[in-house]
Amino acid sequence: MRDYIRYVLWRLGRRSTIPAAFINHVLIEDNHEIMVDIMQDESLFFSSELKKQKNVLLRVKVYQLLKQAQRRLPKGFCFKVYSAYRSMADQQILWNREYQVQKKQSPELSEETLERLVRARYADPRKGFGGHQTGGAIDISLCDFRGKDFEMGTAYLEMTSQTLTNSHKISKEAKRNRRILYNALTSQGFQNYPAEWWHYCYGDRMWAAYQRRDKAIYGLVEDV
Repeated sequence: MRDYIRYVLWRLGRRSTIPAAFINHVLIEDNHEIMVDIMQDESLFFSSELKKQKNVLLRVKVYQLLKQAQRRLPKGFCFKVYSAYRSMADQQILWNREYQVQKKQSPELSEETLERLVRARYADPRKGFGGHQTGGAIDISLCDFRGKDFEMGTAYLEMTSQTLTNSHKISKEAKRNRRILYNALTSQGFQNYPAEWWHYCYGDRMWAAYQRRDKAIYGLVEDV
């Protein structure tokens, strides 16, 4: 009942996010679109963590739309990718690592509270898959042509009230940069997750839910 009320509030414009329970019930009809490695694209920048990987994967349509969005950026602005496809195994590793960090920092917290803190950063792999496991989600920011990050208001994965895409608690420069990122990507059909300025998706259940589509076109990718 609580999730339903939250969903109704979102439909009425009184809440910025859709409850995960509703997103996870969106119908999926996977079109089995191939995945492509974007690591060799020299016009894109990648976080130090991604550079350690052997590849960075996205669905081919998502990559094509990303390239189109890239053309909408003002001169001197570039995309920097922080996360793309993540396997369920990788998601579990991230979940376990963050859980241990939170537990070490606050050993007095209950299990429920610990898991809530971890979920603020990473989807719980024990409860199914998220957008990153479909190849349709990307965590992305802006940088200059040397790879230096532009001011975005918070660091990537920093979870505060300033993390909200439309937060009013950030500088004018950060607001401008977030709007540049938002306009470039949404112009090509990407959907932003309102609670995280860096998270955009296309084709997955979140995209379908926020855009009020009947179904998602990307499901879980297991063999890559």
